[in-house]
Amino acid sequence: MRIVKALALISAIALLPLAAHAAEDKEKWEHKAVADKPQVVLNPAKAYIAVQGDYQVNPLLMKRPNADEAAKHAAKRAEELAKEHEKWAKKHASWEKEVALLSKSSPAANRPKEPQEPTEANFSWPRYEQVHSVYIGPQNRFAKAEGGASTYLHEVEPGEYVFYGNVMAAVPGGLCACLGTVSFKAEAGKVTSLGKMRLPWIESLRGPKEERAKTSLDLPAGTTSLAFAPAPFADPRVPADMVVAARFAPVDRMPNWFGLEVDRVMPIEDVMRYERDKVVDLSAPSVAAR
Repeated sequence: MRIVKALALISAIALLPLAAHAAEDKEKWEHKAVADKPQVVLNPAKAYIAVQGDYQVNPLLMKRPNADEAAKHAAKRAEELAKEHEKWAKKHASWEKEVALLSKSSPAANRPKEPQEPTEANFSWPRYEQVHSVYIGPQNRFAKAEGGASTYLHEVEPGEYVFYGNVMAAVPGGLCACLGTVSFKAEAGKVTSLGKMRLPWIESLRGPKEERAKTSLDLPAGTTSLAFAPAPFADPRVPADMVVAARFAPVDRMPNWFGLEVDRVMPIEDVMRYERDKVVDLSAPSVAAR
């Protein structure tokens, strides 16, 4: 329970504006946790993501658009911008009339402020990833073991996903992997296993009091607050031939959309490492050949 409370208090987050934007999108975006039941039926048209942890975790994943999805999202943004510009044109015409009437009898300081014209530069519209997010955990576990170990299995739409951080949907708080993270592909009819998700700072709180890190900045050099470790996923309810290990790819930066505490995923062998603040792609053929 202490761990869950600590996760909730890491930093502040505002998610309500995203929900409003998502409601405007006509696309039906669905995902759900697979419940812990004696028998499990998996949909071959869907993709599944498995995450394990020695405790409860709450990874936030975001779907990245393919070329067609990106084009549709851009078209939707252009459509909404055109609507807003049409509204502005009417407001501006009314403003001009009002200013013309007041110009003869009222000083300039008392005249209404000119409405701002919506443009490509100032029009606020969420990125595709923001309205295609997947919150996993910390509840709705697929399996749990003695000692608090957790396994999550989540049904999603097939595609490429990026790990955004450890973020709770219902309770303000979280960590953003904004300074270096990973993406992976989740294929239809497959269970993509991310292995074990680790939170080194939270793990430090389990040790002797004198060795506990007061904040994530007090962790040993080279240690961050977010990490993944290889761990096989096996469950008698899930066919073994459906399970594949995630093939991680480095992602250099992510915008801190929610104003969270920022960090980065710890280096992953044969995937990525860091040179100061630069992400080095170890999965690239030119690097692997060295």
